[in-house]
Amino acid sequence: MTQVEALAKYAARASFDDLSADSRRELPIHILDSLGCCIAALGAGPVQACREQVAEFGGTGPCALIGGGKANPIYAAFWHTALVRYVDFMDNFLAQTETCHTADNFGVALTIADYMDGSGRDLMLGVALGYTVQSRFVDHANFMSSGFDHTAQLAFSHNAAAGRLLGLSEQQIANAIAMAAVSDASFAVVRAKPLSQWKGLASAQSALGAMNTLFLARRGVEGPLRVIEGPLGIDHLLRMNININWEKQGYEGVLESTIKKYNSMIHTQSAVHCMVELARQNKLAAGKVVSIEAEVFQLAYDFAGGGLYGVDKFIRTKEQADHSLPYLLTVALLDGDVMPAQFTPDRIIKPDVQGLLKKVSVRPNHEYTDEYPGKMPAKITVRLQDGKVIEHEVQDYPGLASDPFTWEDEVEKFDRLVAGRVDEGLSGEIKDAARSVENIQVRDLMKLLGSVKTGQR
Repeated sequence: MTQVEALAKYAARASFDDLSADSRRELPIHILDSLGCCIAALGAGPVQACREQVAEFGGTGPCALIGGGKANPIYAAFWHTALVRYVDFMDNFLAQTETCHTADNFGVALTIADYMDGSGRDLMLGVALGYTVQSRFVDHANFMSSGFDHTAQLAFSHNAAAGRLLGLSEQQIANAIAMAAVSDASFAVVRAKPLSQWKGLASAQSALGAMNTLFLARRGVEGPLRVIEGPLGIDHLLRMNININWEKQGYEGVLESTIKKYNSMIHTQSAVHCMVELARQNKLAAGKVVSIEAEVFQLAYDFAGGGLYGVDKFIRTKEQADHSLPYLLTVALLDGDVMPAQFTPDRIIKPDVQGLLKKVSVRPNHEYTDEYPGKMPAKITVRLQDGKVIEHEVQDYPGLASDPFTWEDEVEKFDRLVAGRVDEGLSGEIKDAARSVENIQVRDLMKLLGSVKTGQR
């Protein structure tokens, strides 16, 4: 049995009863988190381009769309994945050298559950499957350090989850995964500086390709089942053997997933939290700041501090800003928070931001690196004109898997994300549906989500 066939067997046998009580408690929180991200993305420029693409090529049904309208399941999955990803506020899975956005699986699970007229339990199972499969590939393979993007793993997780919800056979699921994996690999350069808008849309492209191969597999099309271990396969490209024992895997990936408290890339969360706390405890006048020094673990430095993935010397766009630790720390000090409001074009180019971010420096701390990912240490040192030095250090931030969001935490985040887009009544209905997702039909949830405004605020 190939790795892809073993994965397909694992996916095909999954049932809601396999989910632990802990997973069933956490899944509604992550589902509401994903929905908040989707709603917050409506109307953004690149997302609007995706909407136009769906309108032109996605047909008229049978899948309902967040923001209204209908499309075929291939383009509906594309649309919902673009929504959940674009704002870059969704959850993550963290490993020593790799990462992934687990919520990249949400749009596919939502779409296929709707397509199959499924229950909320089906949606929960699809989310649990997608999260777990992608996380296990992060654990067992060095995709990003070999030059591949973390969206490459979605070929496996999207079709494992969607194939199970569609009720495909083990062989059909295996073929769907194999075709997607061999054709839709993406490269880590999408995260390199200068960042483009594709950073927020690459996972939607993965969903589009995966859903195309899924329905081809349902029609009997076969793929290269030795895509991992075969000659010149993924093992060869990664220079390692991927050997995941799927017979011993559960479906508990959501319990390892980390929810973001701040609208910044995942590895910057603790540093941003450190600055927010420092600013709250000290009344700082930005004009009196001489320098801001940040010490972070290696991956935070690589992704957002000027390390492996480079540095954006000039911050002008949202994509650049949310992956720039100097920018993030600057607005955290000035505004006391980092939310979507900190990434509007007007906020990014204001002189107070542009002037202060030039005073920020970042360096890796090897002791912090050794503690990651169990902890996410960060230290901020602010030096003032009068010679005063203010330091603050944190070990983690609220939302880390070891300190997970409660339902109340998530409701507060959701309310802030959807403010101005959803009236209080509709917001309450969406929150109630997410909290009771185990006992609803997905089409009822989609009716609510179809009523959300699509225009910009």
